[in-house]
Amino acid sequence: MKITLNSIVKGFAASVVGVSMLFTANSAFAAFPENDITLIVPYSPGGGSDQMARRLQPGLEKALGVTVRIVYKTGGGGAVGFTELHGSKPDGYTISNVVVPNIIISSQGEGIGYTADEFAYFGMTESAVGSLMVPTDSPFKTLDEFVAFAKDNPGRLTVAGVGGTGAANWGDMAEILDIQTTYVPVSGGVGDMMPMLAGSHVDAGMTASNHATKHKSIVNALVVAGPSEVPSLPGVPNEPQWGYVTTWGLMAPPGTPADVVEILNAALVEAASAPEVRDALIAGGYNPMIQTAAEAQAYVLAEMKRRGM
Repeated sequence: MKITLNSIVKGFAASVVGVSMLFTANSAFAAFPENDITLIVPYSPGGGSDQMARRLQPGLEKALGVTVRIVYKTGGGGAVGFTELHGSKPDGYTISNVVVPNIIISSQGEGIGYTADEFAYFGMTESAVGSLMVPTDSPFKTLDEFVAFAKDNPGRLTVAGVGGTGAANWGDMAEILDIQTTYVPVSGGVGDMMPMLAGSHVDAGMTASNHATKHKSIVNALVVAGPSEVPSLPGVPNEPQWGYVTTWGLMAPPGTPADVVEILNAALVEAASAPEVRDALIAGGYNPMIQTAAEAQAYVLAEMKRRGM
């Protein structure tokens, strides 16, 4: 075989191109994220989702090396924000807070264009059982007093909750207690519900127990869901038959590449594992959670199955 200067030059050029392409491909993988990330909060400022996003924001920014911008897309019991994420580019630069079971229940609404199993979940970080709370100036100091009045006055008591999710969860408890009340849906989230309770515009509110813990100055919890007492609400009775649990996490749009999801998960695990975050969760009445992306996805699918979806 005759070797010429021309063939040597061509071979060298081909090698340079090959190495360049390999370097470019590896650089593209290693570069994420290069730009700021938008974190959608589908509920009003001050609620559980907003608190969750604010707790994690510094750790996410440290782990990812970019700014994480929080934006609010409220309404429809979370459906407005979830729809916004569903239509976002699946590149990891737009993510959202997610609440289970809200994402599942809201997907059943009329005209909703997403299903809960479509999204790329990359971690659940905390959970809290449900609670029924009344304003501090309420005449009802115990659950027994509340139930007795409701039985004597069917439909008269008003109970606020977040959208269709609240309706389903309170419906379960009302059935357990064998009472009839008037449900008041709040589309913007707990941040909009608390002023209603503070001003005694409704007789009671039903949401996760962390809110009863945070807002002890304006509400009294009458009962919590589940088999045991909530440590941050000592003395508040529990109802074992009430299976209401709220879980918070983060998700990306459908079709987000697996390698990007894993990078987001690693950053979330780092942020959620910080001692100050875990201490704040426990003090606030939450149960801290750490998950892989696969575990988060499986968690949502299991909740869908449990609800017959």
